[in-house]
Amino acid sequence: MDVNTLKANLKKGDVAPLYLILGPEGALQDSALAAFNQLLTADEQTMDFARLDMSTTPIAELLNETSSMPFYGERRVVIATDPQFLTGTGAKTQSKEAIDALTDYFSQPSPTTVLVISAPYEKLDERRKAVKRLRKNAVTVDAQQVASGAVSGRITKEIQAQGYTISNDALGLLVRKTEANYSTMVAQLPKLYLGAYPGHEITPVLVENLVPNTLTDNVFAVTDALMQQHFDQAVRVYQELLANQEEPLRLNALLLGQFRLLVQTKILARKGLNQMAIAKELNVHPFRIKLALRSNRAWPLATLVACYNELVHNEILFKSSQPDPIILFLRAVHGLETA
Repeated sequence: MDVNTLKANLKKGDVAPLYLILGPEGALQDSALAAFNQLLTADEQTMDFARLDMSTTPIAELLNETSSMPFYGERRVVIATDPQFLTGTGAKTQSKEAIDALTDYFSQPSPTTVLVISAPYEKLDERRKAVKRLRKNAVTVDAQQVASGAVSGRITKEIQAQGYTISNDALGLLVRKTEANYSTMVAQLPKLYLGAYPGHEITPVLVENLVPNTLTDNVFAVTDALMQQHFDQAVRVYQELLANQEEPLRLNALLLGQFRLLVQTKILARKGLNQMAIAKELNVHPFRIKLALRSNRAWPLATLVACYNELVHNEILFKSSQPDPIILFLRAVHGLETA
């Protein structure tokens, strides 16, 4: 089930004794765990709530918590985070005997305890007996990473649910500044709500001023300046990034990714695909495709490919020697300037 369904079920008293929250999307993990916290009153949380980090906590301690009787209310809530022993790559911090004991518990969980396994991973090791037993008996809550194409819709709904609005331009800017990462976007919302009060409208100016730039966003500013033929500005931003101790190889890799997207978008557009179809084909947020399509109007495909090839050549040079990054950057974008 998804997190919203979980919240609705818990709110109406439909509570199971065993849950698995599976997926690396931090905002969804946090939202689900917060819902379990609300099962207990403040007094009950003092005695009937436990949260254990299973990367360092022995399973015996977890089983002791799950077997204890509630002190105040009708149930205890025990949250077990980061159970690395359920993955294929986790360190062997738990004994086989302890894992077997937990496997037995998964078969018959205590009716007076709500045990929540918070697994911030894409998957578990499905070959393990403990995982098979957990899967069979637990209610699984989906916390997988939100696909880039679905991020805008989910964030818009969350903003509207809080009584705020956001313009398309502001939403697009937020997507770009956070690289369409759902958890990062959720983390930025409280400051945007505060900035939008009392008008309750999130504007591009607010997003620009309150949401910090990522390195990718700064590199996008370089590409955007190039696409608008503001070459002096592009060089200035690139120099500023180098002055801030950004690695030339990493900057080149990000530029390479930007130009790869421009080339792919132009090719697919020539084949007749529209913005949404291209986004689906490349598994990229539609707003990024919109920007790429707009930028592509400035240059023929051959020019973009030539620039891309120069950036590929730069990557080889950065890995094999210590060239001047400014000279290589200028050489790569020379074709854009003279086209």
